[in-house]
Amino acid sequence: MTEPLRTMAYARFRESLFDRRLKPGQFVSQRELSELLDVPMGAIREALKRLEADGLISLIAQRGVQIADVNVAFINDAFEFRIMIESEAVRRSAETPDVERLTDLRSRTQQIIEETNATPSDDLMQAGLQIDLELHEFLVSAFTNSLIRQSYQQLEDKVRLIRLNGTYTVDRLRAAMHEHLEIIDALLAGDEQAAVASLNAHLTTSWRRSLGLPPDLRSRQSSEPQ
Repeated sequence: MTEPLRTMAYARFRESLFDRRLKPGQFVSQRELSELLDVPMGAIREALKRLEADGLISLIAQRGVQIADVNVAFINDAFEFRIMIESEAVRRSAETPDVERLTDLRSRTQQIIEETNATPSDDLMQAGLQIDLELHEFLVSAFTNSLIRQSYQQLEDKVRLIRLNGTYTVDRLRAAMHEHLEIIDALLAGDEQAAVASLNAHLTTSWRRSLGLPPDLRSRQSSEPQ
């Protein structure tokens, strides 16, 4: 099996997952995947090994391939890991803030907020999601450890899957952008404590919304984040 075919099968699977041709929790056979992704069966088998290691699929005896199910455990695991990684990343970013990059992110984030007050559009939502992704990627770039960055890439795929499983409204986009401004301003001020607190508040709010909980809920139930 040549590497390009393995890579092609892997990339096409992710594309199909994120454009919703494949659904969370869905069962599919290897043959069906081969037809959907237009790659040979051998490439599918090789790609599935990597996809299972990434946590995006499970291989179930007698049933085939199950796409990762976005359930309570999946969401809790992803956000708990995300907070651990990004909290350390934001501490490192606050030590030596990249003023030029942060200033650019701040300006573009403010622009998104202003545009949400006008007539929202699909393009605006996509632009907002993109700048959301950019800030978090920027934070994790504080790590030079390749294992951490690889783990975060796998985590990022899970977060994208969680987001696709929910509803992202213009009100939530506006609120998220304000939360981003708090993180950015704390970083520009070199205030590590405020930056970590703002990040944790932002991610906890996203966590709760992903579980279908109101962002200001204080009481803890068995399915809630702490």
